[in-house]
Amino acid sequence: MTKRGRPRKAGPRHPSGQLVQKVEPNAKVVELRRALLGDAPKARLADAEHPMALALARGWITEAQHRAGLAYATAWRRSHPQRRAPGLDEMQEVPARDTRRVGEMSDAELAQAFDAVFRDPEARGPLSEADQIEARVRYNAMSRSLSPAEQNEVFLCFCLASWPQWILQRCAGRFDTSWERKHQLLARGLETLAAYRPARRLATA
Repeated sequence: MTKRGRPRKAGPRHPSGQLVQKVEPNAKVVELRRALLGDAPKARLADAEHPMALALARGWITEAQHRAGLAYATAWRRSHPQRRAPGLDEMQEVPARDTRRVGEMSDAELAQAFDAVFRDPEARGPLSEADQIEARVRYNAMSRSLSPAEQNEVFLCFCLASWPQWILQRCAGRFDTSWERKHQLLARGLETLAAYRPARRLATA
């Protein structure tokens, strides 16, 4: 007897067997993201999903500053495992899968992908208590290297992925507002973190 019913759809599937549904942003979201990106060279729509990715794409922070901010946020998440995922009011849309080949990715993107897969213990499962303590020590030391105002800006922008007013103002073409003071604080904090080197542990007898 022949089997009846609709033929099985082709495409990648979850371990449960359910077909993977690719979530595409609607036209309004695409239009908004393009407006945020402006004429930034080599920018992708995904860069408009995170405020600091957008700032990097538009040249408002450097790659070194961006990496420093990500390292700070990683230390915070690892020392606060219950806060790894953003809250409901901060949830981002599911990003489309990056279909580019490795040869089409920048050195910074390759390094970030390598770190995420091979170096970050979060990618391999729950952190041990010792890992959390080590992350807490590193996070506290990095925080102490900053002034309270600088630490607040770095925390809001990278740990909580909050959208600072200076980004919205700059996207609207206004670069001389009072909000620029916040950008200066962020940049100084990121420069400090980029130059931060953890103190070596003293060898014990």
